[in-house]
Amino acid sequence: MFAFNYKIEENGILYFLGDSTPTTLELEIVQEWKKLPVVTLVYDGPVEYKGIVEDLLSQEGILTGTGTPLIVKIRTKDEYVAFQIVFEDKSIDNFENLTTKDLFPEQFRKTVREVFPSIQIPSEFFLIEYKDGVFEKKIAYTKDYEKKSPVIFLPLWSEEHILEIGDYRKVVKEGFYQIGGKTVYVGRDISMENVPGLYRNVEMVFLDGEREYLYKDGFLRLGEKVLKIEEPVDIVNGVVITRHRIGYRKIEDTIIFRWNDFVLTASGSLMGINGRWTWKVSKTPVEYSIFGSMLYILDVCGFLRKYDIKTRQLVWEKKIEGAWGVDATEDKVFVGSENTVMILNAQDGETIEILEADDFAVWNGKLLVYKNGILNGEKIEGFFIRNFGTPLFVSKDKIIMFGDEKKVYENAEKIRVFQWGTVIKAGDKLWLIKRD
Repeated sequence: MFAFNYKIEENGILYFLGDSTPTTLELEIVQEWKKLPVVTLVYDGPVEYKGIVEDLLSQEGILTGTGTPLIVKIRTKDEYVAFQIVFEDKSIDNFENLTTKDLFPEQFRKTVREVFPSIQIPSEFFLIEYKDGVFEKKIAYTKDYEKKSPVIFLPLWSEEHILEIGDYRKVVKEGFYQIGGKTVYVGRDISMENVPGLYRNVEMVFLDGEREYLYKDGFLRLGEKVLKIEEPVDIVNGVVITRHRIGYRKIEDTIIFRWNDFVLTASGSLMGINGRWTWKVSKTPVEYSIFGSMLYILDVCGFLRKYDIKTRQLVWEKKIEGAWGVDATEDKVFVGSENTVMILNAQDGETIEILEADDFAVWNGKLLVYKNGILNGEKIEGFFIRNFGTPLFVSKDKIIMFGDEKKVYENAEKIRVFQWGTVIKAGDKLWLIKRD
């Protein structure tokens, strides 16, 4: 550990820092830096320009500490920048020949050189690096660093760390990671035992309010209770729904999804969970979307129908040739048809716009378009699972989930979508992501 027992400091400038008396070579470097002007920066301008000014002065060999006042005035309007530099009896400005934001650094440098001509920046300085809890000092070349100062502290953080989750252990790059229902920053070695939303060595997990049901090897477990059963479609209010049963009641159809107090079947019927009603809404469903009390269902014949589930009425229907996908917001319906996405008015089904697209989804009320292997400017191969406003993009090596923020899951083997959230299985790990 560096002790910092010896230092040379004048006028707010640190010229030397060390754990022992400086050598002759080190004193020569100090004397070279003492030849540079030391100013007190008096800054008057937008806060976002202050750091830029300090950096530019440093790069030109002007040390900011306690010395003769150097006044820098900056004003901005749209893309224009006006500035003035006042030092002793010199005052230079660009008021009659304004610069633009992108050219400001170059113009400011030229002006600084007019105020401070013939500055020779020393070729060497003292570099103190902090790494793995230890400070190390060495003499470095000034030309290799943007900042020009007698002493520079440089933190060197490790770019890779160990991430442990239970018995899972991996070396990862520093950054943000989604661990189940929690986002963490891996900026050091991290070990986590209990992770929200992470399950191990189970095939599926189901949420029923606050209760969790775990499914493995053909058995459904809730605490001490164990039930041998095929993997459920969903569980609600303690009622287990499988492909052909709702609780103890057998269904002469195949159940594919549950929403609130009804299920949707493979033949295109809605059925009440309590068994009191059945409602035929389409031929075999291709895809469906639910927004509030509105159900949009697209069938194999290309018919798109909008139903009000609350009143159990058909609002409108429309036949769309080649249709393959549907998603919705409060005022718009999006339909994939051949190599386009059609944007319809949700109120009456009339076409508003047609865009070219290979795939699409709705996220935060906005349309995501996938075209020619490009998604939001990124080259990636895959497809969307639309998932009622929190879509997933499935690629060969990762899944991108669009929720409050984008989250990436690697090496996924299985995905299931529920009203209450999404489950992603990767190896012996299973992630449960609750719906926002």
